[in-house]
Amino acid sequence: MQSPVRVLLLLGLLEVAALAAFGWLTGAALPLPRLLLPAAAFLCYGAAGIAATKRPLSIPLIWGIGILARLALLPLAPELSDDIYRYLWDGHVLTEGFNPYGHAPAHEAYASIHTPWHDRINHPEVPTIYPPLAQLLFGMIGTLGGTILSAKLVWLCFDLGCGLLLGRIAERTGRNPGAVLVWYLWSPLLIVETAWSAHFDAAGLFFMAGLLWVASGRPHRPHRPRRPRRPRRPPRRHLRAATLGSLLGLAALTKLAPAAVLPPLVRRHGAAAALAFAAVCTVLYLPFADVGLGALTQGLRTYAEHWTANQGAFTLIARLFPDPVQARAAAAVPVLAVIAYATWRRFPVERALLWIIGTGLLLSPTFHPWYALWALPMAALCGNPPFLLLSGLAFLGYWGLAAYQLTGAWPEPAWTRVAMWLPVWILLLAGTRARRGDTRGDTLRDTTGCGDSRMPRSPRVQAQRQVSRGEERHEGQ
Repeated sequence: MQSPVRVLLLLGLLEVAALAAFGWLTGAALPLPRLLLPAAAFLCYGAAGIAATKRPLSIPLIWGIGILARLALLPLAPELSDDIYRYLWDGHVLTEGFNPYGHAPAHEAYASIHTPWHDRINHPEVPTIYPPLAQLLFGMIGTLGGTILSAKLVWLCFDLGCGLLLGRIAERTGRNPGAVLVWYLWSPLLIVETAWSAHFDAAGLFFMAGLLWVASGRPHRPHRPRRPRRPRRPPRRHLRAATLGSLLGLAALTKLAPAAVLPPLVRRHGAAAALAFAAVCTVLYLPFADVGLGALTQGLRTYAEHWTANQGAFTLIARLFPDPVQARAAAAVPVLAVIAYATWRRFPVERALLWIIGTGLLLSPTFHPWYALWALPMAALCGNPPFLLLSGLAFLGYWGLAAYQLTGAWPEPAWTRVAMWLPVWILLLAGTRARRGDTRGDTLRDTTGCGDSRMPRSPRVQAQRQVSRGEERHEGQ
């Protein structure tokens, strides 16, 4: 066994051991010393990712470690979050023939269909906040038995499918697939939130990866002299745009955040993307529309207006605007500015997703650890340090869990928010300064469109570029 493979195997097994201990050692107290275990797993993950960017590594080994880590946590009941019971409840309501947007779980209209775990549903006085595709997925879980294990298995299928697509995108665009797969499949946050806490975000990540796959275009080929190309037929271009719009609609109707990328997508690919997006939204909302628009958005409005958690830069905005509604409006302005800039500059889909969703995370009044997963596919493709680091620091969001379970109040010490967000901002600002001061280096900036990646290309692609540069010099002489 070669030395790089040994190192990768050792780091992978150490990460699996740390995550398994984090889940199974229930005697260890939260927050300390138990949160030291995901920190150790993240260090192994970071070391493996850096190693994978420097040389090609075994793809089967990367997949094997990723699957093993998920299997280690799969049998455990969720402990860090009780969202799974809300998913199961919405699916149960749907399979019983009710509209999950009609009433809150505590409403007397649902008294006849209560379940043994009904008292574990969070915020029972608030109607569901999840979009229609999420509801259909919850209903599918209900038809499969309505158990936590069935939900986990479905989410893991989406999770691994997303990893498969990201690996294909890396190959198609000439990147190092081993590095991309390590950054995604070995993410401790992704493994914990999907295989243990049973969050369904992996379903949305899968549709986003499908969007990136279609947007990535033709497979990467070695450098060849260019030949005159025939103009593309308009129907094919419109079909691709419609496919992109449809996939964006599926991602947005799992969780709404990706919908913000619609303007750059339409600007770059045409109006067919907007028409397809609108068609998908209409088709999926229609089965639930009998309750009216107010009921469809009631839970979401409550969430947007009142919920807060692990605020970063929003803490400063809230000091400037004491009124909660004004503060949220002020926080939305930079996000809208990024959307406008990405639209004006015709950002590629990958770059637009990373920076629009990333800006939303940085300024959001509500940040739960699993929210960081929505930047992970693009961060893995780009090798983006700030948002990869955020996926590790997000575990600090669980610092107050033990106190909440005892008292019902979730403490958020100021130092945890500083420790979570300040390093991310420092890396973002340092990366911006480095890009302005250094225009050299063999990076993925042109291929990925992420605009900040310093991850080297695969050795094959570097060799091809060196050959092409040599040919250009020879022709110049």
